[in-house]
Amino acid sequence: MFESKLTIQQQEYRFREALKAIPVKNTQARVIERDEVTGELYIKVVLVYKGSIMNFFRRLLKANTQKTYVLDAIGAQVYDMVDNKSTFEQLIDKFCEKEKLTFLEARALLGQYFQTLTRRGIIVPMLPHE
Repeated sequence: MFESKLTIQQQEYRFREALKAIPVKNTQARVIERDEVTGELYIKVVLVYKGSIMNFFRRLLKANTQKTYVLDAIGAQVYDMVDNKSTFEQLIDKFCEKEKLTFLEARALLGQYFQTLTRRGIIVPMLPHE
């Protein structure tokens, strides 16, 4: 079984800090199409290869420099909510009101979408300056 190496206090601190993060849309990601029937959103992201060795292999293997992702209707709704100003907690609250969910339900759902969008380079979580 998986056991966390963080104490409960450390986990609570991480959770509170994550709620303060501000999701920001990647300026290198472009919406290229929106399917009004299905609600899907097509986003093209510029791929970044760091380091001279990675760039060498990218050129040698003719690797893609862009990738297109398709977000389902909920993913598109989550992406549209990102205004580059609201914190993760504020976006959860808005989603709760709109979809009639509890805070924990909305956090679980949005948490998964934000992880996916971050992993794909569509959004970047930023910590606000205090």
